[in-house]
Amino acid sequence: MKWLGEQQAIRASSATSSSRPYAASIASRARSIARLRSSTARLTGGLSLAAPRAAGQAAPVTRAPHVVRHLAVAQAFFVAASSVDLTLTGIVGATTAPTPALATLPFSLLFMAAGLTTFVASRCIGRFGHRATFVASGLVAALGGTVSAVAIAHGSFALFCLGTAVVGASNATAGYYRYLAADANPDARARAVSTVLAGGLVAALVGPFAATGVRDVTATPYVASYLLVAALGLGAALWNTRLWLPASSATTGPAAVPTQPPRPYAVLWRQPVLLLGVASAVAAALTMLALMTAGPILGLSAGRTPGQAALAIQLHLVGMFAPGFLVPRVIGRLGERRVAALGCAVILLAGLAAAGGAALPLYLTAMFAVGVGWNLAYSGGSAMIASSYRPSERGRVQPVAEVLGIAAQVGGSFAAAGFTTEASWRALGWATAVVAVVVGGLLLLARTRPAAPAVVVDP
Repeated sequence: MKWLGEQQAIRASSATSSSRPYAASIASRARSIARLRSSTARLTGGLSLAAPRAAGQAAPVTRAPHVVRHLAVAQAFFVAASSVDLTLTGIVGATTAPTPALATLPFSLLFMAAGLTTFVASRCIGRFGHRATFVASGLVAALGGTVSAVAIAHGSFALFCLGTAVVGASNATAGYYRYLAADANPDARARAVSTVLAGGLVAALVGPFAATGVRDVTATPYVASYLLVAALGLGAALWNTRLWLPASSATTGPAAVPTQPPRPYAVLWRQPVLLLGVASAVAAALTMLALMTAGPILGLSAGRTPGQAALAIQLHLVGMFAPGFLVPRVIGRLGERRVAALGCAVILLAGLAAAGGAALPLYLTAMFAVGVGWNLAYSGGSAMIASSYRPSERGRVQPVAEVLGIAAQVGGSFAAAGFTTEASWRALGWATAVVAVVVGGLLLLARTRPAAPAVVVDP
């Protein structure tokens, strides 16, 4: 019996010894497969529609690309409606204003109303959500377009100012499209922002000529143009009823870490990356609106036809939105701050073209270049802003940055009233060049790097 027990022990030991290499082989293969999957995930992460999620994280996070695509279409509705106002409001204001000094007032009210309602839009987003706020914004735009059309039909300058102000109030929410896209894609903010901005390209191509093309459809010129604004606002409202967001929050990016308490305003607004981002966005808005507002009025006073004025606006809008397809790659190669500085360099080119005179080639160059410069400086600046705050700090950064940007737009549009002659157009060009040099120099000389992403997820 002792011998039998020894033989069984030997066989058991042999079986154990022989199974160890097999088990080790299985474990080694499992580790290799895991490493291969990890490598593949890293290589294809930018192309995948699915995002890694921690335990307990909701599956709707995978819908982030859908959110960006939806917002790009919403941006197209916004740009199409805006292009009508941008093309015609200065012209209609000049023909209906009781004095030439008030010609740009309706145009300025577009941005003043947007600035005054930006915080309201932020509060509405916080209380009612993005979808409800965006839908309501489209309905407000439809109301504003209708009021503007009625005002033109009755020749009422005051009512026309009211209509443009209502449209401006609806525009306050459009600035939050890019922030929502950035929050939905915390690992690809610049790409998300640029994709949303690029959504306006088709609208930029069609909008100005649609505005002038339907000018004479009604007995009173331009009534149909502003009814088009109303129709586009209604279309935006209907489209945004389809906006899908995770139930937990507006952010569809990874949320594996607990929400941190917001930092004080003084701490947030001392960050160089935030200050430089805002400076870039403000400079882009100021120079773009000044040239865009004065441009059509200057064109008419210099003997340009309405078609040539529409061409200038079309080139300007194409310059604003076409680079959006390339900006993400450029930002990936150069960084957000350098791209913002590159935008300032292109704005400098626009200023020098305007300073050269009002000849048609220089005029069109200035309008196109300031649009391209706006896209680069605005995209880079917006990405820098979005990288400076945590999810809990959105309400302390986004509305303030929006108000500053809209204030720059208002300032640019108001200032444009004094730069509608050829001599003053040259002066506006030099002023644009100075702003571009100052802000571009600050961006290039700054020794700061963009802040780390607001949300960090362990791989």
